[in-house]
Amino acid sequence: MKLIHDSVHGTIKLEGWMVELIDTPQFQRLRRIKQLGFADLVYPGAHHTRFEHSIGVMHVASKLTIDPHILAAALLHDIGHTPFSHSGEIILKKYMRREHEDVRDIIGKSEIGDILDRHGIDWRRVAEEVARPPVSSVIDVDRIDYLLRDAHYTGVAYGVVDFDRLVEKMHFDGSRVFVDAGGVRAVESFLISRYLMYSAVYHHHVCRIARKMFERAMEWMIEEGVVEPGDLARMDDYDVTWLMRSAEGLAGEIASRLSTRRLFKRAIYSPRGDVGVNVERVDSAKAAREIAEDAGVEDGHVIVDIPPLESSEYDVPVLVDGEFVSIAKLSPLVTALKNAQVANWRLGVYCPEEHVEKVRRAAVDYFDIKTSKQKKLSELFEF
Repeated sequence: MKLIHDSVHGTIKLEGWMVELIDTPQFQRLRRIKQLGFADLVYPGAHHTRFEHSIGVMHVASKLTIDPHILAAALLHDIGHTPFSHSGEIILKKYMRREHEDVRDIIGKSEIGDILDRHGIDWRRVAEEVARPPVSSVIDVDRIDYLLRDAHYTGVAYGVVDFDRLVEKMHFDGSRVFVDAGGVRAVESFLISRYLMYSAVYHHHVCRIARKMFERAMEWMIEEGVVEPGDLARMDDYDVTWLMRSAEGLAGEIASRLSTRRLFKRAIYSPRGDVGVNVERVDSAKAAREIAEDAGVEDGHVIVDIPPLESSEYDVPVLVDGEFVSIAKLSPLVTALKNAQVANWRLGVYCPEEHVEKVRRAAVDYFDIKTSKQKKLSELFEF
């Protein structure tokens, strides 16, 4: 048994096998992958990593179960995570049709599998549990820890949830996470916190711009043969940053801009109702090239950001009089959150500050933006 002191959960107890897993090179890599990618450009304290988050997820899971397979899955759930938060996942998905390196391969082909076997823990089942409740579901131990941890390190109080109350009302029956009828308010608080953190942190326009710039640089390096997509799962933030800074062309320029916070600016940032085309049919890369050409801007200096239109999951099961009922049927707040999330959707087109006006004009034409509502962003926002 080993005790560690966590800034979010306080004292966390680690069994011997957990310490052995944490000491593997695969797990130690997570020390060098920031949890929130480029969020520190907005929130200077957001330098926490996937390493402490993974330990925190295991700690939260320990409040629901003592099954070592689930605890190991909680600890190892991010073992295949790519550098720079979810930006690396997007690149991996685009070029390799998957978001993470296969957790089963990482566990089974490394000393992690040997450690688990040595302690009587079936590593194959551990790999399967990573994608199951309570590690992964609408309300899960992963989300609980990252909301608490991200709120703590960003200083944004929206993400602070009543952890003790929520966990007290949560139950795990081996196949699903649910709450009893007395836990509806605790789940509402959790869902509200998640919504507010998405608005204030995860989808903050500066974070979105930085992520999209990074993704464009990675695409350029892959297309130029500087890096192979499959290498991402073995790299960390420092490896990728070094590659970008060493590269010439667009990747090197973007690396310089990110390191000095000379980010692209918003040429347009429009709600769904102002966009006159079906964005689900738009190829963002093609749109960026055509807008750049129309505006007379160098290729790669226009980025089109089309977030998914679907809303987050809210189908948390609540046990009422022996039957499971979706919380959406019990809480009008959940419906309001769904509608608010859709209303917060924005189409973004980004470019260097000196090109904003001409790119805006080209983007307004391309996406048939309702110009009656589209004002100069310089009049509405601080750059």
